[in-house]
Amino acid sequence: MTEDLDLIRLEDWFRDAGRVLVAYSGGVNSTLVAFTAHRVLGERSLAVTFRHKLVEREEVEGAADLARRIGLNHLVIDITLPESVMENPRDRCYICKKQLMAALKSFARDSGYEMVVDGSNYDDFQEGRPGIRALEEEGIRSPLAELGIGKQRVREISRVVGLDYKKPSRPCLATRFPYGYRIRPEDLDMVASAENLLRGEGFRVFRVRHLGSIAKIEVGSDEITELLQEGTRNRVVHGLKALGYRLVVLDLEGYRSGKMDEI
Repeated sequence: MTEDLDLIRLEDWFRDAGRVLVAYSGGVNSTLVAFTAHRVLGERSLAVTFRHKLVEREEVEGAADLARRIGLNHLVIDITLPESVMENPRDRCYICKKQLMAALKSFARDSGYEMVVDGSNYDDFQEGRPGIRALEEEGIRSPLAELGIGKQRVREISRVVGLDYKKPSRPCLATRFPYGYRIRPEDLDMVASAENLLRGEGFRVFRVRHLGSIAKIEVGSDEITELLQEGTRNRVVHGLKALGYRLVVLDLEGYRSGKMDEI
């Protein structure tokens, strides 16, 4: 296997880290961090995944399965989010991240771990994401960001070490709702089922934005033509209406991260 200089730097970052907890979602970023921590520290590293109402069951199960396949020490922790998060305020990500990281720090302290790290990369810090402030306030370290490793390099390094470097990002389900929309359990079920329908049709990059009785579909710009094929379109429309949506629309611009911020 050809070594990558940034991979060597990432491994070196962990060499004197002691016992480390990694906030691990199963996404490309956190998987690379957890994999590298385990590669360097072995039993002195533990990947932790939170299970709560804004994360799909399949995501947690997928993270656990991936952890087993790549040999991570892994633990799933159930956590109850503050009720204010379900009101979907503009600082939702900050409130949520603050709660999760505080809980992880407490668990680390009680379990004898000296450091808590996450998978935020250099680009995340440049984009001013609300959750970054919570990381800084809670003293969570982000090795990828500290080493200047952005999202593209993360995927390149992941390819070098044999990890899934093409996996699309899947942020929490709250990102499918407009700010200020009171999110109910049945809304989360509708969105999760709607996106599972698109996944079953073979789409790789997609979101279903929940606008009350309207489902706004976003897929990758290179997949729009496929969605407009009569058979696929009919199955998707009928499937989403069967879930309770009264109107199904397609965003012709295609998927773009952060688009709900504009609604």
